[in-house]
Amino acid sequence: MPDIAKTSKENLTSRRGQLKQRRQKLFWQRLWRHTAMVGITVGCVSLATSNRWQIQSTEQITLSGNQLLPAEEVHKLLAIEYPQSLLKIHPLDLENTLIAKGPIADAIVRRRLLPPGLNVRIQERTPVAIALPNTDTAITTLDSDPQSFSQMGLLDANGYWMPYNSFTRLGSQEPKLQVQGMRPAYQKDWPDIYQALQKNPVAIDKLDWRDPTNLILYTELGKVHIGPYGQNFSKQLIALDRMRNLNAQMDIEEIAFIDLRNPDDPTLEILQATKTSDP
Repeated sequence: MPDIAKTSKENLTSRRGQLKQRRQKLFWQRLWRHTAMVGITVGCVSLATSNRWQIQSTEQITLSGNQLLPAEEVHKLLAIEYPQSLLKIHPLDLENTLIAKGPIADAIVRRRLLPPGLNVRIQERTPVAIALPNTDTAITTLDSDPQSFSQMGLLDANGYWMPYNSFTRLGSQEPKLQVQGMRPAYQKDWPDIYQALQKNPVAIDKLDWRDPTNLILYTELGKVHIGPYGQNFSKQLIALDRMRNLNAQMDIEEIAFIDLRNPDDPTLEILQATKTSDP
């Protein structure tokens, strides 16, 4: 019995020692974790407030992808207040701002630690046509804050409207195609119309869409009445292509307009004539 009691006492002492060691180990582990968290927090605060990790000016922004937009315009769209900590800059917010406020189809913004700054890559919207408002009044001035489609603007291939002065580098790249009477309701149809116009061999300079019941094309053969835009548009352009040698058969100056409302039976409206003739 004494041996058993002695053994039990030794086991109890051993277990108490092991438990004490575990408690001490757990204490030091917790202390280390706490110290590490404090260190990380202090480091982040130091990083956020240190001049070394701040953007002081636009010179620390590396911009790429802009061909028509000057760098100064992109910087204005970013609207960053300098100096600004890198940690306080949210790249996703800047990307959304660029797309929402500028003629920009896509944007990627990334922080750069060494050297501290931002990498900004944009994809500009390419203007393919000049959008003229639904009016006969000549445009002499441009509003500083124009409303979509109420002022002269630019269209991309997807029908996205941009203020005419969105790009200051257009120069010779200004679109030759004009669309008068463009409105939001037409935007869904514009991609198909533009693609069809691009494939058509007959040169088309202008679309007059002020009357929804009669889309008028200004072509090298003169004015072409399409009627309301619809599923026959591609067929109407094919009929127009078949007439591309019309100027070799007659003086197109005598033609008031070509009527393609029925592409299977195109007609010519002759100036100062009371009847139509088949081409």
